[in-house]
Amino acid sequence: MVLQLSKQELIFGPMQIAARINQDQNISKDLSLWNQQGSQVLRGQTLVLPVGDTFLYVDPIYIQATETRMPQLKKVVLAVGNRLIYTDNYEEALAQLSGGARELVQQAEAAPGAPAASPSAAAPSGDPKLQRIREHLRRYRELSSQGKWSEAGRELEAIESEVK
Repeated sequence: MVLQLSKQELIFGPMQIAARINQDQNISKDLSLWNQQGSQVLRGQTLVLPVGDTFLYVDPIYIQATETRMPQLKKVVLAVGNRLIYTDNYEEALAQLSGGARELVQQAEAAPGAPAASPSAAAPSGDPKLQRIREHLRRYRELSSQGKWSEAGRELEAIESEVK
């Protein structure tokens, strides 16, 4: 699959999103606090999902105690355009995004030459497709925290197929 992006509009890539996350005052304060004696902050694999004519970035943040060595999901960051959503779990992040997704799709449809966005991208949080994505994200979080990486990878593939 090849996505053709607008040359007139700045679209952040994964490295710019990572830098924005690190520079955010609330997030960097929390990361510094958690990355002290007895614990370590681990950044999960950033998911990059195409939405309309831009990307949705999903960045899980884990904390791991030195004695247990079992990472625990601490926060989730979603990034779309200039917007960062920083919450305790995927469900809260997606709930905050659902209103913003409608705006994003409307902007994409209004932009000249923008590809038509699917109507399901603007649907409310009760949308079955959004519910399936939430469930896959929940399973991904659960499996990756258990170290079941191949099964977690299958959940990522399922998310990608839902987005297409």
